[in-house]
Amino acid sequence: MIIGIITRNPNSWASSNLIKSFEALGHRVMPFKFSDIVAYAGEKLKLIVQGVDILETLSAVVVRPFGRVSLDQAIFRIDLLYAIQDHGVPVFNRPEAIERCVDKFRALITLLSAGIPVPKTIVTERSSLAMKSLDLLGKTPYVVMKPMFGSRGHGSTRIRLRDRDVIWEVVRSLTFTRHTAYLQEFIPHGGVDIRAFVLGDRVLASMYRYAPTGEWKTNVARGGSPKRIDRLDPAAEEIAIRAAKTLQCDIAGVDIAYAEGKYYVFEVNSQPGWRGLQSVYPDIDIAMEIAKYVVEKVKK
Repeated sequence: MIIGIITRNPNSWASSNLIKSFEALGHRVMPFKFSDIVAYAGEKLKLIVQGVDILETLSAVVVRPFGRVSLDQAIFRIDLLYAIQDHGVPVFNRPEAIERCVDKFRALITLLSAGIPVPKTIVTERSSLAMKSLDLLGKTPYVVMKPMFGSRGHGSTRIRLRDRDVIWEVVRSLTFTRHTAYLQEFIPHGGVDIRAFVLGDRVLASMYRYAPTGEWKTNVARGGSPKRIDRLDPAAEEIAIRAAKTLQCDIAGVDIAYAEGKYYVFEVNSQPGWRGLQSVYPDIDIAMEIAKYVVEKVKK
């Protein structure tokens, strides 16, 4: 097989490990960027990379994170993934999963409709309505403001609910620049949450993520400390798998917190990194497990 890996940098930690794993299984790997693709629609569709039509060449495509993109680029890249999938080349994760997960509100309401607990959230384009609706968030001491698109905690801000003037200034700045106001209750997780790495129908590995002292964000990429979970609570395991399936992810990083007697899903990442997780799981080669999963799915 020839496996395509869409990545900004084939030498990055995750991409290079994936490439090595596929090659160790006896398969060729073709890494390329979205920006390397020329889409040609004439007598038929061709997606050309370095003179090769990948629709005719590749057996599967694995997508690594988009990174920072414009709306035009995001739409075009999703369109490309749909085109690849529609021409019979399996995509991991499939475009509908990436499309849902990259949009926080779409992911949120999809999880909610499946009965999966999520933080109370209000979203609006008008700053006045955002301020009038704050009481819908309940007795939370803080409001967490997030960008509609983004990951790894970038752009997320926590503000005390009582500091209405500060909230107003932030919300007003967002809506003035044609952004939505996305406000969420703060779940008091005590500075620790769970990242569950879902692969297919199972949680391959999971870890606690501890926020740095005095901080609230637990993301390992932002300084959080990982700690291996040898036996994940079956309730957390079940909710992680259900969240990934609800959003149609074959591969997912599901972020979960426990508070007030139940688990909440904060986010489902359809293009997860696993360097932090790998650091506490020396006995599992996560990249190899992903490669084996992709190969088996393609064979079926």
